[in-house]
Amino acid sequence: MKPEFCQNTYVSFKNPFTVRRWLIIAFVICLISCESLFHEEEISIGKIESYEELEVAVNGVYGLLIHSFFNENYYAPLLQSNLKGDDLSKIRGGIYKTFYLSECDGNEFEFSVNNLDAITILWGNLYQTIASINNILNQFDASSTEEERIREILGEMYFIRAYCYFRLTRTFGQVPIVDDIDIDYNLEKPSFVEIYSFIEKDLKTAAGLLPLSNNLARQPYITPAKGSAKAVLAEIYLSWAGYPCGDASKYLQAAETARGIIDSAAFYGLDLLDDFANIWDQQHFYNSESVFSLYTTDAAEADYYEARSNIYSGWYEEFLEEFFINPEVGIRVNFYSSEKKFFNRYPNGYRKDITFYNNIYNGNPNAAIDTGYYHFNTVSECTRVAYRKFYLDPVCRDIIMEWEYPEPIEIEYNFFIGTTRAYILRYASTLLTYAEASARAGRLNELSYECVNRIRRRAHQKDLYSPSEFDLQPGLTPEAFTDSVVWERAWELAGEPEGRWFDLVRLGKVEELYTLGDGEERWPNISYDKDYYFFPIPASDTILNPNLGNN
Repeated sequence: MKPEFCQNTYVSFKNPFTVRRWLIIAFVICLISCESLFHEEEISIGKIESYEELEVAVNGVYGLLIHSFFNENYYAPLLQSNLKGDDLSKIRGGIYKTFYLSECDGNEFEFSVNNLDAITILWGNLYQTIASINNILNQFDASSTEEERIREILGEMYFIRAYCYFRLTRTFGQVPIVDDIDIDYNLEKPSFVEIYSFIEKDLKTAAGLLPLSNNLARQPYITPAKGSAKAVLAEIYLSWAGYPCGDASKYLQAAETARGIIDSAAFYGLDLLDDFANIWDQQHFYNSESVFSLYTTDAAEADYYEARSNIYSGWYEEFLEEFFINPEVGIRVNFYSSEKKFFNRYPNGYRKDITFYNNIYNGNPNAAIDTGYYHFNTVSECTRVAYRKFYLDPVCRDIIMEWEYPEPIEIEYNFFIGTTRAYILRYASTLLTYAEASARAGRLNELSYECVNRIRRRAHQKDLYSPSEFDLQPGLTPEAFTDSVVWERAWELAGEPEGRWFDLVRLGKVEELYTLGDGEERWPNISYDKDYYFFPIPASDTILNPNLGNN
């Protein structure tokens, strides 16, 4: 039986970057050890003497950033810092929920709150990315460089450095600001306001340097343009207004920045896709809804077995090998899943059909359990509802294998590989950011409603620009309106890198996870207070620099 997710036709694309090339170049120019930010190592700064060399070095930076977020278990380091939210399951195996094609044996990757390997990797790799950017910026002065293409590519570096710090501070709290090529073991922890101010400055610099639109970007609709910087800046202000900074004046700046993008969306090359499914398929791989995304190796051209370390992986090597040895065991495929209350609360309709699989495979695929999108109460390891949208149009490989068990046989099976793109920020986020920020700033207006209603219409396959029965009705109080928008963000961005968890943090709603979640699905003996909001800075760095300490 061919699994549902292998029914789609794969449309090949040619990615202009390759992970292998990126990583080789990036590690050449990287200034710090892989083990720790503050380990003193022999430093060798590669001199960049031409635009071509600059472009290669910059592509290396993208490779480092991708290496930070992607590994053989999907983009685990990126999402494990989101793992505390209710949109990602934490029962045995954390985000690696298993979607069985055959026998369910209950063997799952064990994740606990104390298993911080992926978080430590994220910390180290993001600072490697920053160090490489600092190396480049140390060699080029954007203010004195007249060549436009060099100015634009430096804008990309300011943009990525800003995003790295945004991710770091929202994951680890008060993180050290490193903006030069010197290693300093005595860095003090900056305040959150200082960090956000640094990010704001980088993004404003990037906006002044980057190409005007996605069409004019160095790699159109792939590398960032001016609209990308402004959209991320709106997200910065929205976060700045909430916990831990609590500067409510930033809501107005978030609204005004997002409004500027919305009013000029066509100029920037940004727009919603009409169909929610199109966001996730291969046919619309590069699209106008992507504000900033990461792309990895083209699986159609990558070596099959090497691909598992470069792309979103839908299979697990150990079980692949076990299948070769014992085909009766079947194939196990790791998928993300949500907590049951989040799934049950999620509004029924087209968007839910795309977001989640509607079957639970427990045992033989022929005995799949159809949830019918009704409530389900089980939280066992083998009966979970898996996210579908990340795998909507995957790559499948036909493989014929021969071996002796118990006698020579020959089978053909479609192995699932997965997709090769991670949305960091979508234009849908910008619309919802404007809706929420305008209301919180006391500027609730017709456009505020229209922004969230476009998202709601698309969720039910309605025309984006025509009123529908799913629209929020005018006249809501600001409190009721913002509550609706926060939930709309939860549904629209479910499971995505910059989604639910960070909303819970900035709004101070982490304590509500006791009721939002379910006792069966949450770690025992955890206090959902302010100490839970950030991961600790890795001990290897706090030992070398005690100033970093714990937040």
